[in-house]
Order: sequence, then structure tokens, then C-alpha cells
Amino acid sequence: FVTKEAITNFINPSYENHIGDPFDIYGMEKAVNRILQAIKKKEKIAVYSDYDCDGVPGGVLLREFFDTIGYPVEMYIPHRHNEGYGVHNHAIDALKKKKVKLIITVDLAITNIEEVAYAKTKGIDFIVTDHHLPIHNDEGKQAVPDAVAVLNSKQDVCTYEDDMLCGCAVAWKLACAVLSRLKTDESLGEVYTKARELPEGFEKWMLDLVGISTIADMVPLQKENRALAYFGLKVLKKTKRPGLLHIFNEQRVKKENLTEDDIAFTIAPRINAASRMGDPIQAHHMLYERDVEKAEEYARDLE
Repeated sequence: FVTKEAITNFINPSYENHIGDPFDIYGMEKAVNRILQAIKKKEKIAVYSDYDCDGVPGGVLLREFFDTIGYPVEMYIPHRHNEGYGVHNHAIDALKKKKVKLIITVDLAITNIEEVAYAKTKGIDFIVTDHHLPIHNDEGKQAVPDAVAVLNSKQDVCTYEDDMLCGCAVAWKLACAVLSRLKTDESLGEVYTKARELPEGFEKWMLDLVGISTIADMVPLQKENRALAYFGLKVLKKTKRPGLLHIFNEQRVKKENLTEDDIAFTIAPRINAASRMGDPIQAHHMLYERDVEKAEEYARDLE
């Protein structure tokens, strides 16, 4: 960095200048419209997240977002050893039994072309949010699932300014876009009212999870990712999540002095331990649970 502006931008990222418009991501408008349609029709929505320290925080983020607007969702995380990575037909069948009509993925499904097609035969729509590379067909062109929308800036058709966002960050972008539209649509009833009651800048308080994932998933800390990690750490230093507070206390980490090293070597290994040695839902609950005793119990399980 050789100019004063470049140095300033690198050391002190700006939320206004370095966080992009979520609607600049290809497919975002379709994704938001489908979610609003589901809410209006009172359709059941499921969030299907990966089991690592990108997918788990991303799944918690979307679940908490839907909780906040008064529209709770079903949660599904595949078991690393019993099921393996990605979307599975038996999981679609299980969600079908729960009357799910829309599945939103986090950090997976860009290659699950057959599974998304299977879901369509069952009357279930997909919104794919992912950051992995799409596969190519015999003609050398990218092939993606036939979903309502595929949010992944690594698509050739996507011109978003940063194509290296982690999975949780893409999920956050979707939440930000949905929230902006909820506040303008009175036909959504109670959901509209709850969205309007949220304080200005509410979406920034979800950045603790984005910061964890951005650092844990080792995406380049440049462009928007640097701002997401920077502001994510600021939010994380104020966290009230009892599971994280228990981990910090046990590891003698002072949250007000939290650094990226604490995420990489204290938080991330414990979240990843769940899928590697237990059940990934344990890590999900550790981040999501607000009851102190239950959250601490999940944290102890991870330890």
C-alpha cells in the first residue's frame, strides 16, 4: 500500500464504503421475493447449513434472524460421518414430512444439482447460498442447481465486487436484503411490524457470527472480507452469547481484548470439534442457546 487512502482503508475499514449492497449479488431479488412469498403464504421454511465453523454460525445467523422477525424456521445440519457433506435426499424427505416448502442452504449445495431437482418433485423450493466453486458441464460451462435463486458470487453471471465471501457472509447478505424489504411491505402483517420495530442498523449485530466464520474459514482478509472481520470482532467484543462467554472464561480470554487469534485458535476448533467428534448440532446450540445453563453445558460438551 503506497497511498495514504489505501493505507487508511486497510487499517480502518469503513462500513459505508466497504460493505456492498446485497442486491448487487446475482439472484438476490429472486431469493428475497420467494422468502416474502413464503411468509405471506405462511409456508414452513427450513435452514440447511454445513457442519463446519462457517456453516454452523451461518445457520445460527439465519435462524436467529427469522426468530427476530417472528417467523421461526426448521433447522437441519447433516452429520459429517453418518451423512456426509451437502444436501441429501433423505434429509429432503424428512423436511417434507415436517411440511417444509422452502429450504435455504448455508455454505453448501452449489454442486447438489440432482438433490435440488429431487426436492422440486416433492414440491420443495431451494434458495442456495454458498461460496464454493460451481461444477462445469461437458461444454465447459458452469452448472448450478435449478433453484429459485443461487447466491454465490463465484458464478460467472455474478458481478459482485468480492467473490471471496465466506458462506456465513453470503447468508448475512441475504438476511440484510430480506430485512430491507420487510420494512416496506405492510401486507406481511406482524412480520412487517416486528421488522419496523428493530433498531436502525440491527443487521450489524449479526456480524459477530460473520466475523467468526470469515476468520475461521480462512478467506482472504481483503476487500469486504476485511471489513466483515474488522466489524465482526467489534461486535464479538460485546457478545452476550452465554456459550461463548463460558468458553472465554474457561480459556481466560478477555472478550474486550479479543483478537483474530482467539477466533482461529479458541472458538473455531471447539465449533469444528462438534462435527468431527460428536454431532454438529451441539455447536449450533452453543452459539444459539440463550439459557445460560444449557449454553454452558453445550460449551462443556465441545471442550
